[in-house]
Amino acid sequence: MAEESLDIESRRRYPRLEFGIRVFEEKDWMIRDLNPLGCFIETAKPLPVDTEVNLQFQIPLESEYLPIVAKGVVRRSEPDGMAIEFTEMQPIYYAYLEKFVETYY
Repeated sequence: MAEESLDIESRRRYPRLEFGIRVFEEKDWMIRDLNPLGCFIETAKPLPVDTEVNLQFQIPLESEYLPIVAKGVVRRSEPDGMAIEFTEMQPIYYAYLEKFVETYY
């Protein structure tokens, strides 16, 4: 995925998939909404807007768990979590996320 931000129209082409996925290295981070462009992470300690994050998690797809590694930035911070926009991701991880959303949506 390109490092540049995608416009609103591009974001709307993907539904947000509600799912509970743990983020590695972060004990209380749980991904609740996910699509290939970003996610919402539920946490008691959300980070400030514009904070850069490195994420590693796994998604269940085709009878196995596939790794996802992405860089992102906090776009919205709320008392119960934060919205993350993915800013950098290898194309294979992006493809996994697209297939994951298509499979479970």
